[in-house]
Amino acid sequence: MKTVVSIPHHDYPARVRAFVEGKLQSLFDHYDRVISLRALCERQSAMHRVELVANVGHHATLVVDARADAFDAALEGALAKMARVLTRHKDRRIDRHRRVRGKR
Repeated sequence: MKTVVSIPHHDYPARVRAFVEGKLQSLFDHYDRVISLRALCERQSAMHRVELVANVGHHATLVVDARADAFDAALEGALAKMARVLTRHKDRRIDRHRRVRGKR
């Protein structure tokens, strides 16, 4: 499982990259078939923006975006959204395999 943290324009100190990578590891608990996770952390004037992109295989890419006044709030918001999206994706994959053929 691959994790990439992108911080354009060097808006945050280097320790933030390690902090975000540690937080991304918790998302692998929600769905074990995640191939890669990418985090984009940027500052837009007074707002902080965190975008998370997860590649979960079978040509599925899940994207969430969160903005907040504080970086920690934006990161936690994006992580919570991604956890919900991954759980929903996992439930859909399981439900699809449990269907009986011929019935919808």
